[in-house]
This record gives sequence, C-alpha cells and structure tokens, in this order.
Amino acid sequence: MEPQPSHTGINASSGTPKSSTFGVVRRLTWTFVLLFLLLTVIIAIAWSVMDPHEPRFRVSSISVSNFTVSDSELKDTFEIELNITNPNRKVEIMVDLFSVSVFYRSVGLSRDIVQQPIYLKKSSDKDVKIKFSSRDSSTKLSHDLVNDWNKGIVNFDVKMLARIVFEAGIWPSREKFLDIYCGNLDVGFVPIKDTGKLLGIGKECQAAS
Repeated sequence: MEPQPSHTGINASSGTPKSSTFGVVRRLTWTFVLLFLLLTVIIAIAWSVMDPHEPRFRVSSISVSNFTVSDSELKDTFEIELNITNPNRKVEIMVDLFSVSVFYRSVGLSRDIVQQPIYLKKSSDKDVKIKFSSRDSSTKLSHDLVNDWNKGIVNFDVKMLARIVFEAGIWPSREKFLDIYCGNLDVGFVPIKDTGKLLGIGKECQAAS
C-alpha cells in the first residue's frame, strides 16, 4: 500500500494569512492612535502659544421707555448698547448663544436672547444694541423699586451669558462659556417718569468662565 501524502504543511501554512492580517490591522490601529495623540499635542501647543484672551464687555448706554411700575407689576422697554472688544491680535472671536437680563437687586425684570452671532475680527470692537420688553407683567416687585423710581433714580444690574468661540486660521476652534456681570448701573427717570437714561459714561463688565 502506498503511503498517503501528509496535509500537515498545508494546514500550517493556511493559518499564516490570518495572523499576518491581524498584525497589519494592529499596527495600523496603533499608528492612527499615535497620529491622533501627536495632532492633539500640536494643537494644544499652538493654542498655548496664541494664548487667546476673553473679549471685554462694556455697557455704553441704557435707555428705558414705557416704564410703569406698581407694587405687583412692571411694564418696560429696555434698549442696551454694549461695546464688545476683541483684544487678540492673532485670534478672531464669535459670540453666540447670547442672553441678556436686567435685574433689580435679585429680581429679574427683563430678558432677551440675541439671535444673530456677533463676529469680532482681530484687535477690533463692535457696538451692539439690544432692545427688549418685559414678558411677564406679574413679576413680584419690592417696595424699594417703587420708592427708587418715585425718587427718580433706579439702580439696575445687567447679567449676560454667552458662548465664546476662538478661531485662528486652520486650527480647530476653541470655545468657552462666560458669565458677564455689569452692576450698579444708575438710570435716571427725571423729569419724564416713564423714560430713563443711564447716568454717567457707562461701565466695564466683569466676566468669569
């Protein structure tokens, strides 16, 4: 009887392509991971070198019209003019998701959301006017607000929340949210009681992320 040919060599060699393919996939995976980490480090270093600064906010003027207040309700129309400055020479800024609220002490009086993004080129500033009215006439008010209004001067606070997007050429953008506070804004209502104007030349705001 003739001996049967052995198939051992064929079976051993048939497993080689699978092992080789697995090795290639593993090497490619590690290559992509290392490239991603390297790119992340490069982007982080680039933004660290550019060191973008937050925009500066300033309340330039406040105008109030149709202001009527009693012990239980408030009606008003606010027009607030802001000056927003981009102090960066290498980075542009976009401001969006921007809400503006007017407070008397801890009581919110009026609120509005700026629909259009605000773009600031490098080392530039922009004036932004926001006009809005009270949406809830049943806001509970303190007697102090009524008394201050009768005396002719009401002290308001303006609070804002905004998303700040930093953009620099080909680099991926960076973003952060800012709470902006502009306090102690005296508005005079003399001699026309339902119309008020900001007293003084405006005030710088404080921002915190």
